[in-house]
Amino acid sequence: MKKVTLVMFALALGGCATGARKAGPGAACPPCPPVIAVAVSTAAALPSAPVILASTETLPVFTDGDDLKSLMKAALLNRSYFQGLKDGVPSYTFGTRKITPKVLADSNEEFIKILESSPTAQDLDRQVKEKFDIFQLAGRDSTGTVVFSSYYEPTLEASLKPTRKYKYPIYAKPDDLITVNLEEFNDKFKGEKITGRVQKGALVPYLDREQIDFEGALDGKGLELAWFKDRADIMDLHIEGSGRLVLPDGRVIKAKFASTNSLKFKGWLSALVEAGALPREGISHEKGQQYLLDHPKEERKIMSANKRYTFFKLEQPADPDEGPAGTYGLPLTGWRSVAVDNSIVPMGTLAFMRETSPDVDENGNMLGRKQDSRFVFCQDTGGAIKGPGRVDFFAGNGKKARTFAFKLWDPGTLHLLVIKEGQAAF
Repeated sequence: MKKVTLVMFALALGGCATGARKAGPGAACPPCPPVIAVAVSTAAALPSAPVILASTETLPVFTDGDDLKSLMKAALLNRSYFQGLKDGVPSYTFGTRKITPKVLADSNEEFIKILESSPTAQDLDRQVKEKFDIFQLAGRDSTGTVVFSSYYEPTLEASLKPTRKYKYPIYAKPDDLITVNLEEFNDKFKGEKITGRVQKGALVPYLDREQIDFEGALDGKGLELAWFKDRADIMDLHIEGSGRLVLPDGRVIKAKFASTNSLKFKGWLSALVEAGALPREGISHEKGQQYLLDHPKEERKIMSANKRYTFFKLEQPADPDEGPAGTYGLPLTGWRSVAVDNSIVPMGTLAFMRETSPDVDENGNMLGRKQDSRFVFCQDTGGAIKGPGRVDFFAGNGKKARTFAFKLWDPGTLHLLVIKEGQAAF
């Protein structure tokens, strides 16, 4: 028998959120669940590459219990992504295999072909194993165990004009905010970007939350886009990276991610706990919001602890079925898109995730927890999604998505599917 080691996954509130999801847009800061114990084999706990060839003896059954229509929708968006790629996109390495954009595009087309055949669950599993090389994220500890978090697209009340009720603004991207693609300077920084501003001929960090929200550093620049009732709602929008805004006249528009200042992220719920304002146990967005309403003098200190700041652009009218744009440049699909570390996994990669997840009904009520497995596409990135041990799952929008996103922090596995050589669909 293989020896078994007990690996403990514990999360301090400071790391519960992925930071702004895109740079990072990422999940909201949920209350941390209890420490999770997972049994893993020490045989796999050896130093390895971030992506390894999965052992045939440990392959999962490739079953998907969700609506395959959403899966096909995500696959067709993935097709559009590959069709729009320009020359010069770098290749990656999975195990000993070179992974090019063409290989990933062929993989996507073969998967679409399988879905179009309306396979039974047994046929789907068989065809995937026959036609794809199956790799796996090695995990933080090289055991293949990945920690999953989740993010969603919030729906918030807002106004396009400041009023006594709506007095806290979100801002458009300032003209002096500069983004630098570090990969263009050195290949070892593949997928890495920084932002800042030029001051006295040098690139320096951009303005932080204290300077923008409480010192008025952007006042008078005409960058205000919409106004909100309280800063907790704005923080929710900043963390998620995009959202649907319900205006006083009933119209719905979108606040879409434009950029961040890329400074250090710290969850505001974490700041409340560290300040002794609320106990760690049972903390929630609603409790934190109520505390700030009851203690307005504490708001500045709590909110300014998160230096990262997100900027937006508005889109109207909002398509109710379209998710926010992912790093791959097209809309994300709820329950089918994930954020990964793009220095390890290329955008557009077909994947299969397994984890224990929250069981949530359509009204956002927690029913318990359940085992889940599904096919997803790597279409986004996140500020805290670094290395082979973290994946962020996009849950879409609505009450179910919100509860799910706040409750998911669970171990699991992520397998990466690449068409076998000589199996191209076209």
